[in-house]
Amino acid sequence: MMRLVRPGRSAAWTKERIDALTTPEIRQLRDNAHRLGEGEIVGLCDEIIKARPKTGVGARTKRPAAA
Repeated sequence: MMRLVRPGRSAAWTKERIDALTTPEIRQLRDNAHRLGEGEIVGLCDEIIKARPKTGVGARTKRPAAA
């Protein structure tokens, strides 16, 4: 049996699957999806990144006051 329509790449990327990735992995996925014109995946990545707490290098954190 021959397939007439190949399923889109975006079908493999659910919100739950993307959310299981690390933030750097999501950013890489977003960059790749953008390059390939996969707007739905880009949108999901943006939504998940925006919802994550800001941590790591460059993040604003409270520092103890100097004594």
